[in-house]
Amino acid sequence: MTTSLVRQVLPRPRLRATTTGVHGTTAPGYASVRHSFERACREAGPPGSQGAALAVVRDGELVVDLWQGTADPVAGAPWTGDTLAPVLTGSHGILATAVLLLADMGALALDRPVADYWPEFAVRGKGAVTLRDVLTFTARLPGMAAGIDQRDVENPRMMAALLELDGPEDDPRAGGVLHGPWTAGWIVAEVVRRVDGRDLDLFFLEEIAGPLGLDVHFGLVPDQLPHTARISYDTGFRSRFPAPDGGADDGVDGLCGRVWNNPSPFPADAGVWSERRRRHALIPSLGVYASARGLARLQGVLAADAVRAPGEKPLLLSRRTLDRARSFWVEGLDPLLGGVSAYGEGGLQLLDEGPHPAACAGAFGHQGPGGVAYRSWPRARTGAAWAGSRLTTGPGTRVLDEVAGAVERGLRVG
Repeated sequence: MTTSLVRQVLPRPRLRATTTGVHGTTAPGYASVRHSFERACREAGPPGSQGAALAVVRDGELVVDLWQGTADPVAGAPWTGDTLAPVLTGSHGILATAVLLLADMGALALDRPVADYWPEFAVRGKGAVTLRDVLTFTARLPGMAAGIDQRDVENPRMMAALLELDGPEDDPRAGGVLHGPWTAGWIVAEVVRRVDGRDLDLFFLEEIAGPLGLDVHFGLVPDQLPHTARISYDTGFRSRFPAPDGGADDGVDGLCGRVWNNPSPFPADAGVWSERRRRHALIPSLGVYASARGLARLQGVLAADAVRAPGEKPLLLSRRTLDRARSFWVEGLDPLLGGVSAYGEGGLQLLDEGPHPAACAGAFGHQGPGGVAYRSWPRARTGAAWAGSRLTTGPGTRVLDEVAGAVERGLRVG
């Protein structure tokens, strides 16, 4: 559980009055971004039923800071610039950042077997599995063999003990499953605990979030609960994932079932993610909570560190570590969900430069299902993040594409 140290390190969120319009500021040159954000919010539904935020940090300056709507319709809480949103599947990029910092500190190496740090992990043919395999989803361990439920996933030590008993998947599709919702996080969290002595949430707070002043957390403390968004699903959102009633080609007992329904990261009742117990828990692969500002600042730090002169002191990660972390490692079409994913050696998701290569070449971050999307654009020294309460597949990516266009135009002018 995240400790109360967060109260001492980070500023207390500020409440603002409930309103229905878009609030916040944009720097000159970003007017189109505000228009795009307003359009995406309108398309998402009435402000009273959902909310969202967008933040962009360039060269350390917050150049876009927008928010709209309602964070929690049940409590009637408005969305503010400080609202924390569940990052869910986007937590993997934050998890990878923590591991990369430990690598920078010399505490571990990505190309060494997990069993070097966690000897019990070696059983059942896992002795050669490296940390890089885990972070890039190439370990053939995308799901769990044991049946687990929504309460079990809140106990990372029990999950680590169960994973000791698993072997790599025999299903030939497993090598191409480039995202699994649960297992990578439990493996990484146990390695962090064994090499550092601190649990992942405390390590991240003391080494990353606290020093950089970021509203990004693995799990929450009680003071933060009133300032946290309640998620809901867009129509058809859950239909993208294999159904537990045998809607997948191999049913609940096959590979799809073990990966995406053991248990489902998006249960039929979205309220599971708003339960107090769930919000307090350390769930490494899905349980990050962050404000759009916090995510954008973190991505801005990584973008700046990625283009520093070799040997120059970084804000977080060395140029050498980030160069390797962003170096292409694997790409493929996921056989369970469809969609192409690509990862660098350090588990950072590599993103297409799209129509704005001047700004987006070398981009990394996260895109995918859920209410959060974020980007690091090293060439532009910029980080950007969208956070929303309505889980869907479109607005965040579209808005960040518009941000990229504004950034590219700014580069030409500058």
